[in-house]
Amino acid sequence: MSERDLYFASTPLIVLEAAAMALARGARARLMLLEDFDQAADLVRLIEGWRDNPFERIQTLPGRHTEHVRGAPDRERGLRQSLRRVRIKRALREETLAAVRAQDAAFAPAAVWLGNDRKVETQLALHLASSRTGTRAGRYLDDGLYTYLGDVRQRPLIRRVDWLLKQATYGRWWHRADQAGTTPWIAESWLVYPALARDQAPGRQRRALPPALFDNRAFLRLCLRAARQSGLDRATLRGCACVLVLPHSNQLRANPRSTAALRALVAEAAAKGHAVAIKYHPRESERDPGGLLGAGSIRALPGLLPMELLLPLLPRGAVLLGEGSTALIAAHWLRPDLAVADLGLNREGYAARARGLFARLGIPSFEGRAETIAAALGGAPGAG
Repeated sequence: MSERDLYFASTPLIVLEAAAMALARGARARLMLLEDFDQAADLVRLIEGWRDNPFERIQTLPGRHTEHVRGAPDRERGLRQSLRRVRIKRALREETLAAVRAQDAAFAPAAVWLGNDRKVETQLALHLASSRTGTRAGRYLDDGLYTYLGDVRQRPLIRRVDWLLKQATYGRWWHRADQAGTTPWIAESWLVYPALARDQAPGRQRRALPPALFDNRAFLRLCLRAARQSGLDRATLRGCACVLVLPHSNQLRANPRSTAALRALVAEAAAKGHAVAIKYHPRESERDPGGLLGAGSIRALPGLLPMELLLPLLPRGAVLLGEGSTALIAAHWLRPDLAVADLGLNREGYAARARGLFARLGIPSFEGRAETIAAALGGAPGAG
């Protein structure tokens, strides 16, 4: 019987890691994608149309985005709206769990690869595969900053209550995990920087993700296809001498001063004619939540596309600046020829925590100094 791998994803990054790993391993592979983000269907279409697609089947499951779409209409308020959302969530959860059970029965995977083992759906898949095989079937894939810093928000009391409710609902197979990749089913973690991961438990193997997973002709074909599907001309990418990669707008709104500083910097760059591209977080629902795209010389890169799909298409020597973004780790790892730096605008919160990690990796911080950032924007190859 050939080896069978089931991949579970709920973010664009894990979809790409799953596709790259499945292609490299060459085993029979299927992907289950939770629709936790907008335009998940577009990402599925991208992978399915890729000539190197390693998955024999991609199945989408309702997730947080689906719950939002099917949520209560605006005319409902208060208790009625809350009760309606609870009913919708319960019905969708039953649908997803039934699909996971059916997938395990039909495909019988020997391993379950994922980037989040704290979800009910992924825990059920891990439980079923591990029980059936008598092994720890879980394989954790690097989920970016969360792997090294933990969650954006630490909410121990809420998590404790959530754990009690879920264990009462689903039974003893449900496990609480404060850090992704640490449930009892996980045997291996595949990480960009294994020695820096928060999880250093001796019972799990930590393996280095090889850059070759993404540095190959097949992945380049996927990147080019993604650009075409998003209406992004490659000439535009070649002109992106400087790219600003921003965190989710929730983090920007939490610090209005950083947003104001970004607007001032972008306006100055535009006034001087510098070619700057803005890359918003893939899970943004608005086109320009930071209000940065008003100037004519400022370009918008498709928010849906993870930076890993754009990195191979950027010109050599381009400047890539970010604020609390996993993209900085990816760029530093996969494109050492790029000038990667942390903007350093936020003095607290998740971006400030990320700055310590970046420093350990050798990624410099501009510490929010406007003159240094402006010099980087103006000094990028092809600027002006």
